[in-house]
Amino acid sequence: MQTKRLLTLAALALALAAPATHALDWSDNAFRYGWGPNFREPGVRTPEGDGKDVAKSVLTFTHVDGYKWGGNFLNVNLLLSSDADPTNRNVNQGATEVYATYRHDLSLNKITRSKTFAFGPVRDVLLEAGVDMSTKNTAFAPHKAMPVVGPALALNVPGFWNVAILLNKEWNNNGIVGKSVEFDTTVQFATSWGVPLFKLPLAFEGFANVNLPKGKDGFGNDTKTEVLLHPKLMWDLGPLWSSKGYQLGVGFEYWLNKFGNDADEVAGARQRTVFFEAALHL
Repeated sequence: MQTKRLLTLAALALALAAPATHALDWSDNAFRYGWGPNFREPGVRTPEGDGKDVAKSVLTFTHVDGYKWGGNFLNVNLLLSSDADPTNRNVNQGATEVYATYRHDLSLNKITRSKTFAFGPVRDVLLEAGVDMSTKNTAFAPHKAMPVVGPALALNVPGFWNVAILLNKEWNNNGIVGKSVEFDTTVQFATSWGVPLFKLPLAFEGFANVNLPKGKDGFGNDTKTEVLLHPKLMWDLGPLWSSKGYQLGVGFEYWLNKFGNDADEVAGARQRTVFFEAALHL
């Protein structure tokens, strides 16, 4: 059942993207490599019962585009853990996770061919829909499927800064107790940004999410409000050789009550890590 749900949502994402692929006004594809030393995973603990640091390498493909009615965003992460976060078969081998995020935005200004929805600090009003999907080869064996929908504001800044209020509904799996889990519908406050700095080859980029409690988890525990912050400073190296699209950067990720787990009760549910990233835009 879970596999069918994932396939259905993947087909929906492709169907939403299809109209935009025929007449793109612009597009950007990027490949990224990131690494951080202090990621955490709920339930992954030291012998003393504290959360254990997990080094991760993150390989990412990102596609962003715009067309006459709106735009598309696709981000696919391949996260490779150190053996501190083992697979379900080998305690000496780190786990592998795939996490994909797709969003489709409809621009009310573009649809109406007007500036009706531009006011004050707001450049445009958007209608946003999409899905998050993930899987990981640990004993917990998560298989996440989470469609989202809601309004968003595009703020009038250099580059972009979007702020959204999204309804979401998550289905997942708990391999420890051996059952699928259906969470309650809840609200997510989400923002993402990419702002150039001081006319320099620097950009302040990132995203942040606040996900409200989503009911009971697979163990029967109440979930908590989840806060994820992911800011980074990226330096464009391209101008050094009269090119563009080559970036190096550093960032910080903070994740409170990771996956809805209570950080005061579950070791590893509070994450703080610096990370380094290199990106190539095509």
